[in-house]
Amino acid sequence: MNYSELLREVKSVVADASPTILVSIPDMINEAIQLIAEEAYLPSLKTMFTVTTNTSAAYTTVPTAFSGKLTYVGTSDGEIKRYNNVEELIREFPAMDEVGDVEGIALEGSVLWYQKIPSTATTLTCIGYNSPTALSNSTDTPDCIPEYLHRGLIVNKTAMLCYNIIEDGMEAEKVNTVLFENLYQKSVAKLGEWVSKRRVNTVINAWTI
Repeated sequence: MNYSELLREVKSVVADASPTILVSIPDMINEAIQLIAEEAYLPSLKTMFTVTTNTSAAYTTVPTAFSGKLTYVGTSDGEIKRYNNVEELIREFPAMDEVGDVEGIALEGSVLWYQKIPSTATTLTCIGYNSPTALSNSTDTPDCIPEYLHRGLIVNKTAMLCYNIIEDGMEAEKVNTVLFENLYQKSVAKLGEWVSKRRVNTVINAWTI
């Protein structure tokens, strides 16, 4: 489904005509697509790039085109340990100025921090998943998600986001929020099956991530 079709589908299942909800649906569709991409490893978003370390600093930047999550960083010697954030990296390397081969990295925004600092510039090979491109035009299509799951994933996820706002503050259970969350989760399982069928390699290496 394209953007306009997704808008129509979501409006048909969200039984609330308040202007606040209606005006928010376009943004919520893009939010839903982003959340889906964060929860799954979508093949079309997979990317590989390289960065080069500095000899006088504990960080470098990743390409501006990359705005997603890293799943692998390594050199010709093998994979480098990834930390969730800079704080974790600093706990392991408090001085952040040790010289030697890179032993750990942490990505914060577009900045890739590392320790130790190689005495000569070193190429790091990175593999990750880009964030999906936001839909803006009515004919835009979320190609990173298989079309047969657009309704099950995007529409249900967006409806869940909408109802979470509509039912906020209710003393009773958020019935519709839970309903669309359950419908969404059923399609998440189908997405997992779709992704696994596209993983050709069975040997564990960087590209099987």
